[in-house]
Amino acid sequence: MVRDMEAQFGCRLFDRTTRTVSLTREGLSLLPSVERILNEMEAATAAVQASATLTRRMLSIAVTPAVATNLMPQTYRSFSKIAPDVELQLRDVTQRDIQGLVERGEVDVGFSIFLKPSAGIEAKSLHSFQLVYIAPAGTLGPRRGTRHPKKLQWCQLPPLPLFSLPADTPLQQAIDAHLRNAAHVTKAYVCNSMQTVVAMVAAGRGAAILPSLTLPCCADDAFDIGYLSNPVAQLPFYMISRKGRELPESVRQLCDAMADVISSSCTVGNS
Repeated sequence: MVRDMEAQFGCRLFDRTTRTVSLTREGLSLLPSVERILNEMEAATAAVQASATLTRRMLSIAVTPAVATNLMPQTYRSFSKIAPDVELQLRDVTQRDIQGLVERGEVDVGFSIFLKPSAGIEAKSLHSFQLVYIAPAGTLGPRRGTRHPKKLQWCQLPPLPLFSLPADTPLQQAIDAHLRNAAHVTKAYVCNSMQTVVAMVAAGRGAAILPSLTLPCCADDAFDIGYLSNPVAQLPFYMISRKGRELPESVRQLCDAMADVISSSCTVGNS
């Protein structure tokens, strides 16, 4: 290596004897530059290691406002016990924006019911949500004690006006496809978010068909829930990441925590 350097500089850098090695005048003139380079390399190594440590301790995710409202409070509490040293950064955005944030590497992962096929995205099915009928308390008959979801066929929907989401959203399109099996459907007005739909149902203005994702915000004394059958409609819930991106262990831990929350709070019969 020393001879290679001397060949590159075109001069001797060291005087060598059988007992000693010392710098030549040219070697001494090079010493400050070498020391500066070594110091810069040491600083760069420390900066890279610090950045890698910070990355391992930070997890950024993108979710819709409905997921942020219904799943993330419980998920965050569980995740903070599993991975107390990891800071979770959450961005609540529209469903259309989640995939773009993942593709551009602005977040580590995203969570979404629907996604558009993309060569740069990997999708893992985390769970599924069932479409349920949400109505004001008493709509589905007399109640005794704690609310229990009732089985309800699409052709048996009560004659209440249904609130809906915008017609161009994939979720509403899936709902409308199933509503063709209903005997009669009267539409109320369109709301831009599931949270607004739930609030309008709570106010007694009508009913709605939404994913069981919304069950955590449906207070027991204010709503009747019907789980829709014939057919049962299941909507896969995905964790999406950029293809080829190495994900930290904290992603698996977060997915486990979120799956537990969905199983306990958003599965029909467990709500």
